[in-house]
Amino acid sequence: MFIRQDGPNLEVLAPAKLNLFLEVTGKRSDGFHELDMLMVPVALFDTLKVSLLDNSDIQLLARWAHGLPGHPEIPSAEDNLVHHALCLFQETVFKLKQQRPGLCVQLTKRIPAAAGLGGASSDAAAALVAANQLLDTILTTEQLLEVAAAVGSDVPFFLFRSPARCQGRGEVVTPVTAGQRIPLVLVKPEQGLSTPAVFDRLADIGWQAPHSIEPMLTAFEKGDLACIAKSLHNRLLKPAVALLPELKELSGQLAELNMPGYQMTGSGSTFFVICRHQNQAKKLASRLRQMKLGTVIDTYTLNQPFGWAA
Repeated sequence: MFIRQDGPNLEVLAPAKLNLFLEVTGKRSDGFHELDMLMVPVALFDTLKVSLLDNSDIQLLARWAHGLPGHPEIPSAEDNLVHHALCLFQETVFKLKQQRPGLCVQLTKRIPAAAGLGGASSDAAAALVAANQLLDTILTTEQLLEVAAAVGSDVPFFLFRSPARCQGRGEVVTPVTAGQRIPLVLVKPEQGLSTPAVFDRLADIGWQAPHSIEPMLTAFEKGDLACIAKSLHNRLLKPAVALLPELKELSGQLAELNMPGYQMTGSGSTFFVICRHQNQAKKLASRLRQMKLGTVIDTYTLNQPFGWAA
């Protein structure tokens, strides 16, 4: 995420993420699944403006950015992950410092919802970082990470400064060095998918012996685009297609593009296409928009530090 001071406010750009590799390695006793993932931030951002209040309220005003029609209704403030994150932040601060800071967030969304792009988790992480900075880093890195993990499995990833291998239920984060920036095109069909529903279908389908993430990590750190494309993997693709058969047709259309590689991210429904260079990504995005496949965005992975935690 990127942060700048705007008078008494902090403005935060919260990036989307992609899973270049996603494997399910088992089922946990707490009901979650054991995962092994390579997650990377991409240059597609929601924007948060965060400020302190004179009282102990938590206020959240959220909307879609202008010119983005067809998106689902944003959850009410109390059901939004940002609100949940700030409530946990507030409770943690109260237990440690006997303070209950009031916070106001204005959230402008651009990251598609129910898409496997991590928008809600990124927003929650951005709100935590901004709140902590406004309060002169009242929580330590470790304390903020604990709050993030309690909010959601993907939230800790967004607190770190680089692409990362994420294990456990996603909260065990190991930063990874990127060999190069990867040009991409995102394709989000009109219909989204529920993450719990996809995992439920995975349980019905079952899965074979897990794939090793090591070839992907080696290729990613070298910046070997061909090997990265060859190593793309998502264990949730099959259950996602079972829930949304239209994804099979989309996958077939992407396979005909003669690009280095493509794959679904997270629990779907967004696919990403790896391109050879940014100009190719722009041209491909224009072509795919004409095919009316859904929301199409040309972007790239973020290699430089984008987060806060050390």
